[in-house]
Amino acid sequence: MASGTGVARSRPRKQVHPWRVVIVVGGLALVVSLFAFLGFNSDTSDQGRQAVNSDINQVAPAPGSLARPQDDIEVHLRSGLTGVLILNGKRLPEDQQLIDPATSTIRFQPGEGREVSRLPAGLNDVAVFYWKQTDPEPARQDGSNTYGWSFRVAA
Repeated sequence: MASGTGVARSRPRKQVHPWRVVIVVGGLALVVSLFAFLGFNSDTSDQGRQAVNSDINQVAPAPGSLARPQDDIEVHLRSGLTGVLILNGKRLPEDQQLIDPATSTIRFQPGEGREVSRLPAGLNDVAVFYWKQTDPEPARQDGSNTYGWSFRVAA
């Protein structure tokens, strides 16, 4: 005897929870909103928030960053300090550095007629040798009054 009556049996349809779509869409909207919030409030600048040490507030270009050959080298010292910049082991002439005692900022701008017309391509090491504005420049540099960092320059 053949079994079959010619009527196909259909499976009972699974019942879909009516709120499933709302929950999934709401969850995705929450994740997208969180990423948007974090993206708009993040600091993606080259400098970021630097807390280098108690004497150095900020340096530019930032340590480990990529700079252009014409970018300035800048250091913001703690109030009451002054200093000079050393690029790749060579002290930059003080008359070519912009040293602002009011803001304790030291800046070197590469350019024509300067010791360095363009920052050399590749890895560059910079150091700042600093001391109190009320004291004469120390005769020698030691670890307590020098801060160094490196950055790369694109060709």
